[in-house]
Amino acid sequence: MKPLALFLLAAATLAAAPKSNKSVKTDLAPPEQFKPVEGGVLPLGLFQVPEGLEVTVWARSPMLANPTNIDFDSQGRLWVNEGVNYRIYNVGGKRRAAGDQVIVLSDTKGQGFADTVSTFVQDENWTAPLGIAVLDNVVYVSHAPTIYKFTDVNRDGKFDPAVDKKEIFLTGFGGQDHDHSLHALVTGPDGKFYLNSGNCGGVVTDKSGKTFRVSSGYVDQRGGTWPFDPKTAAGSKSDDGFVWSSGFSARINVDGTNAEIIGNGYRNSFEHFPSSFGDLFQGDNDDSSSCRTSYVLEYGTAGYTTSSTANYNSVKRLGQSIPRAHWRQDDPDTMDVGDVYGSGSPTGIAVYENGALGDAWIGTLLNCEPSRNTIFAYKLAAQKGGFALNADTRKDLITSNPGREFGGTDFHKIQADASTKPNERILFRPSDVTVGPDGAIYISDWYDSRVGGHQTLDTTCSMSVTLVSMP
Repeated sequence: MKPLALFLLAAATLAAAPKSNKSVKTDLAPPEQFKPVEGGVLPLGLFQVPEGLEVTVWARSPMLANPTNIDFDSQGRLWVNEGVNYRIYNVGGKRRAAGDQVIVLSDTKGQGFADTVSTFVQDENWTAPLGIAVLDNVVYVSHAPTIYKFTDVNRDGKFDPAVDKKEIFLTGFGGQDHDHSLHALVTGPDGKFYLNSGNCGGVVTDKSGKTFRVSSGYVDQRGGTWPFDPKTAAGSKSDDGFVWSSGFSARINVDGTNAEIIGNGYRNSFEHFPSSFGDLFQGDNDDSSSCRTSYVLEYGTAGYTTSSTANYNSVKRLGQSIPRAHWRQDDPDTMDVGDVYGSGSPTGIAVYENGALGDAWIGTLLNCEPSRNTIFAYKLAAQKGGFALNADTRKDLITSNPGREFGGTDFHKIQADASTKPNERILFRPSDVTVGPDGAIYISDWYDSRVGGHQTLDTTCSMSVTLVSMP
């Protein structure tokens, strides 16, 4: 019987409170150009996984660097967005002058680890593209303000503009080079894309000619660049007749037609994931110890409706707890908050429905938490109109930090100095998670002593891919 596995990619994560820097700092020397080096591997003994699973290495730098999002194609190849140029305005310029890229990893010999890597496409204007989806020979890449569509006409795994085709799928999303902008897109059981954006807003028109206007208060305040002033969208109806604000999720046909917003009121939801039953889940972060894992009730609002949800006292209902008031719970049309687990920076999310790891893992929601050096696992169970997502249903799928001694985060900034040798346990920064065609779980890891805050400290951008399998 071949090994049953969960794979993990290691490298630096992207979802926390931004700083107020908009352009490249002129007082900084240009950064040293990126040179691939071997590294990014934590001692495997640092990882803790549930009984019956073990951790091994699947791939490591210099094969890849700073992964932001991952997806498998029908041939079992792993596609990876790289973010070497993450936040160029905070480091004085580009680490990779030719721009960031999409690479493809393969295990061609069936030995249980990647043995080949190739570059599909590189763009000098890319600074950490945050989403990727692969359907047959068509590759979709999210890089605010645009989702690009690449068709690999000759199917050679390398984009050639003389042969292949590049199109704009959607554009108009706010916050280029910003943590709270356009994120991932994934396919659902209905054959449609599910995409999401943080609260940078957008004015986006689909291929049907329908325009959506989503407001944001971030422009000119929190870094990044905008193709429009999102404040002009405030109070404006979209073509569907509704007024939308803050972060949002949308559903759209794969040809770009018939888009619809199916949820809003997020602060910075990094990724959504639909189960095979069509139930949609997300992780969302906020500054004041109120990160959450939630079920997305279609067409509901998620409660982030003001410039600061920390002003909960003004809207707190009689007998409400602070977490419920924080996310405007018990207000009309507000979806249930789910599991509010405290400070953090949730990123990639997935639902495990393949039985390769055993019956105990079927129907498990997985949520990456790089600030906490872990991936949460929730055994999904229906509860009233949603799902039981709370401290009682949450456990760790994998963690390097069982003692919860955090560092290098927006909420606990010890060891965030590049001159200080970090505690190895905080270097595990999972950025995405997906299920492979073999039933394994693959996890991309940003491997850095700092997470979020528009900052990285690992100038080598090194990372690894580790495998968690049944012995």
